[in-house]
Amino acid sequence: MTDTPQALSIIVPFTAESKETDDAVAAVSDQILGRPVEVFAVHISGEDTSEAIAKQYSDVINIFVPGPAPLPRLIAAALEHATGEIIAITEASSKIDGSWINEILKAHRGPHPVIGGAVEPDGLRSIVDWAAYFCDYGQFMLPLTEGVVREVPGNNITVKRWALDKGRHFVQGEFWKTFWCQEIQSQGYDLCAVSSIVVSYRKSFVLKEYLAHRFHNGRCFAGMRNAKLGSRRRIIYMAGSLVLPVLFCGRILKAIFPKRRFLGRLALSFPIIVLATMSWSMGEFFGYLMGTGTSCLHVK
Repeated sequence: MTDTPQALSIIVPFTAESKETDDAVAAVSDQILGRPVEVFAVHISGEDTSEAIAKQYSDVINIFVPGPAPLPRLIAAALEHATGEIIAITEASSKIDGSWINEILKAHRGPHPVIGGAVEPDGLRSIVDWAAYFCDYGQFMLPLTEGVVREVPGNNITVKRWALDKGRHFVQGEFWKTFWCQEIQSQGYDLCAVSSIVVSYRKSFVLKEYLAHRFHNGRCFAGMRNAKLGSRRRIIYMAGSLVLPVLFCGRILKAIFPKRRFLGRLALSFPIIVLATMSWSMGEFFGYLMGTGTSCLHVK
């Protein structure tokens, strides 16, 4: 790792779903020649595939984290070493657009501390994969409304370094993107969307695996919220979690229908989307009732 601060630090975590692909690392390696850019590939120790990838890219800084390690811990491990004025976070399975670095640097000439981009589907093979895409990233599909937004995607988020000092308790040790974004918004900082910063979603799931993923994410989210909720509000939120499938499905349809893309895939995968929102809802219910349990360890 260079001792000179870089303009851009790129963090590429390898989770259980992405450990067998190096799409993002390969793409950014092709874009960094001669630039003040550092790339971190973050792996879980003992993964054979990660060891092989670490040997393949001499221009990448490889970090190994003892397992089991959730995604927020992998990202935080790289943040501890990153020197860039701008931090970009994606995931190993993402397909990176050829102008991704250029567009990030251009977007951050402006004042916004947090800028998210678009997430396109690519090579999805099953209705489960499509359901996962629509649930997690459908709202970020092109065309993307630019400007101030409420949310940015976790696999295509870029941050000015100074902003990480805000809401530091959601950064150190583990980077909880959703809670950190909410914290800096509460401090008066906006999130921004720029449609020219593009990655493509390429993850693949089996149904049981994806429903478990949604349950654990929902339970972890609710359990972490408990710290700010009194007992009365916890009961209200717990009761409200039972109607979340209707709310979430409505949001997904509202976000995707105006884009007029992949509506046939949306229709075919909609039963899986309903199951996925129900699984998240049950996760939130148990999170408010019993806390996080071990679910935060399963966040990928």
